[in-house]
Amino acid sequence: MLKLKFLLPAVIVISALVWWLMPHYSDEDKGYYIAMFCTLTHDGRDNSTQAMQQIIEGSNSDYALQKIHFQPGLADHLQTVWQDLTPEQQQQARQESLSCRRVMSEKLLPGKVVQ
Repeated sequence: MLKLKFLLPAVIVISALVWWLMPHYSDEDKGYYIAMFCTLTHDGRDNSTQAMQQIIEGSNSDYALQKIHFQPGLADHLQTVWQDLTPEQQQQARQESLSCRRVMSEKLLPGKVVQ
């Protein structure tokens, strides 16, 4: 009984701490990164994490009150999702930007309609 008294609160605290430390990305951030990734891919440019970082941080105006900060975890996750696509899906995504957004959104934003 004494073990349960200490074990249960410890498990709850550890679970809450793990949840708190996990990255949580908003749907808006995911959509922004997907759109940028697909634009770079469709244009035939480098769609690496570094290229995305340069665009995001370079688009911040000096006078902006709310600057967009690059989220490397989300960019890396996008790269992982891209690598998991079949070669046919990648080829179609390179040809059509809308197709790219749909495929990537299915993985990152399930249930959301892409137009």
